[in-house]
Amino acid sequence: MITARQSRLRYAIVVCAAVVAAVFVAGSTHAAGLDLHARADARDVGLPLYPGAVRKTGADGDAGAVSLGVWGGSFGFRLAVVSYRSADSAEKVAAFYREAMGRYGPVLDCTDVRGKPRDEGPGQADRDRPVTCDNEGVEAGGHLYKVGVRRAQRVFKVAPDGSGASFTLVAIALRGDE
Repeated sequence: MITARQSRLRYAIVVCAAVVAAVFVAGSTHAAGLDLHARADARDVGLPLYPGAVRKTGADGDAGAVSLGVWGGSFGFRLAVVSYRSADSAEKVAAFYREAMGRYGPVLDCTDVRGKPRDEGPGQADRDRPVTCDNEGVEAGGHLYKVGVRRAQRVFKVAPDGSGASFTLVAIALRGDE
């Protein structure tokens, strides 16, 4: 379990990294920006909210969501992460998001990564390549879906949680020269 102190430390590290990136970009372009919100929601990810789902919060009141954007000149980075809980099963929630993610293109099911496309690591500069499955694990009864290309992707991960399900929505967007 993550303590309140660890949560604040992670938050501080993210903010510091974003500020350093913004300063670096501003030095070369004379304009940069930073946007950080601790109350992201499904709209920030570009996906609908599952009916009846409620935002997960940590025992320490951690919002379970963040939206971060850094930009300057032709460079830009945006990340949105939000976690929810539903009384419905992981299967039902997964079916809903598999369909919702389809509007962004073919949905890659990374629930079982055996035989699926994998990221070949550094040196793969083409950010317009379709997303791939990584080695992240999925709990028994859970699902992991990805859609998009490396520079603009959405990720959905769900796991059983008691009689319902907990799920996380993620959006990553990159802009700029390689």
